[in-house]
Amino acid sequence: MLAEEAAICRCLVCQDYGDRDRLDDIDAKLVDDIGETGWGVLAIPEDDTSAGWAFTVGLWHTYRSPEIATFGLEPDVMMRCLNAVGDHIAAGRTPAADDELDEILSGDYRVTLRSVDEGWRKVFFGTSMGFYRATPTVPFLQLLWPDRNGRYPGDEKFTERYEHLQPRLWLPHNEHPPGPWTEQV
Repeated sequence: MLAEEAAICRCLVCQDYGDRDRLDDIDAKLVDDIGETGWGVLAIPEDDTSAGWAFTVGLWHTYRSPEIATFGLEPDVMMRCLNAVGDHIAAGRTPAADDELDEILSGDYRVTLRSVDEGWRKVFFGTSMGFYRATPTVPFLQLLWPDRNGRYPGDEKFTERYEHLQPRLWLPHNEHPPGPWTEQV
């Protein structure tokens, strides 16, 4: 992506597409949240196919920081974690892939961030695509939480019972281990 393209934001807030009056309640609240705090968080509940997930919308618009997504925890916990990362970003700390962060999860647990392969964006972050409209590709990072031994999905000896809760979005779809997340595509 060219540097000039990265600086351009053609999102719902920056450009009037003539449809703001037709936003549903969720999108209208999202736009209000972005105007108030700089970002919003959307949570997708768990269903019969997969664990739930949550993601930010607006961090790229406001701070030119990647949007952040997390999976497999209770919705309120995921939203609290993403808002904590948003607070870090608002304070001037832009996250990058492979960063480890503390003070996001309660206790002494550290989280880590991984780049999200572009092929997953449409599957999991459609609302983001709708918000950003014609903006060139907006980057996403996945926030991973550890097992009790501090290991993350993809690490050797990561606790097997947690494997299905967090996809490995840094992998292209065709390289991801089969499971509930690959059924989403």
